[in-house]
Amino acid sequence: MYPLTAGSRGSVAFLFLGELFLIPHLLPIAAALARRPAAPRITLFVITSIHEEIIRDALARLGFDGITIQRASGFRHFPHGCCAMPDLPPKLLTLALNALPVLRHDVAVVAERTSLWLPQIAPGCTDFVYNEHGAGPHGNFATPRNRAATRILMPGDGMANRVRESGHTDAPIETVGYIKRDYIRTVSGSGTLPPFLETRPTAVYVPHWLRCKSSWWAMGEKVLEHFARSTTHNLVLAPHIRLPEMDERFEERVRPYRRFPNIHIDSGSFRLIDQSYINGADLYLGDGSSQVVEFAERPRPAVFLNPDRIEWGADPRFSHWQMGEVIEDIADLGRALADAPAAHAAFAPLQRAYVARMMGTDDGLASERAADVVLDVMAERRARRLSSPSVFWRRSAREIRPRSL
Repeated sequence: MYPLTAGSRGSVAFLFLGELFLIPHLLPIAAALARRPAAPRITLFVITSIHEEIIRDALARLGFDGITIQRASGFRHFPHGCCAMPDLPPKLLTLALNALPVLRHDVAVVAERTSLWLPQIAPGCTDFVYNEHGAGPHGNFATPRNRAATRILMPGDGMANRVRESGHTDAPIETVGYIKRDYIRTVSGSGTLPPFLETRPTAVYVPHWLRCKSSWWAMGEKVLEHFARSTTHNLVLAPHIRLPEMDERFEERVRPYRRFPNIHIDSGSFRLIDQSYINGADLYLGDGSSQVVEFAERPRPAVFLNPDRIEWGADPRFSHWQMGEVIEDIADLGRALADAPAAHAAFAPLQRAYVARMMGTDDGLASERAADVVLDVMAERRARRLSSPSVFWRRSAREIRPRSL
């Protein structure tokens, strides 16, 4: 473990051990931290060459060359230039293999909750700061693992309230703003839509990867069939990046529609993450996915699909459905798409209010506030070290034998 003493810089680990969509929610915090005078030592743990390549490119764009990138145990190689979602080793196995290297740092910053098993099984060793990825109404911290973070970063008050409503009433929440905004602004830009043969309004269809929130299994092929016959709209199918792995028949379902000139299907590129489609589309078509909150930052028409006839008005997981019309039958899709532009005037104020509540203010300082939180945690850790050195160092990371994950 790097010694954290009164005059030391200390060390911070950022864990990029999961899906690619976590990168924009973590990397801006590391960059903000690296810009500070006497910044702590920063190590980025990466699990595949795709993660490494995307992160190295982003750091080069930001002008950083002093941040250490460490290939985690279980690191997987892929062809250079590949930005598709990689096949990952099991997360718990990855954590077990990398527990000791991670726990040698003073603070670990993560954007997925699986990593919170580490402070759960090795309490008091490393302080974990968790940043919520996404801006939807899904925050649930009812399980003990999800309560192991020293700090929880949330973009806005709406999401912070969801955590407290889940039973974690004393959650150590810091509302900092939406970190991914800083990534889009400084690294990836706004992106562009793929070229279509005809200039038409373009809808982006973003089905969720969980069946309980998704329209894909009940209605996805019918949506594609509708647009295959459409003479009024183009379509980008931009599913949550985990959907193709959850539906073993995904490619079989979409293959017949790849030949239509007004349909673009993306089953795994980084454009599903960097908001290229979200920012470029004229209309959002979705279900339980919270990406509509990113879409509604610039208010535009939205239509939501509810084939399971969920009583969504009383379900906080679907509170984002207030931002557009909700339909239950594919037969209503053509009419809803046609009505959406005129109906949007009534939904635009709701979209603005919802974005403000869930994503917080966009003043360009979200990552700076998050870096402040990390430094506060380090200062508290230093104070504990100085007040009770024998207790604090009793469980060195070199001595820890974590229980089985």
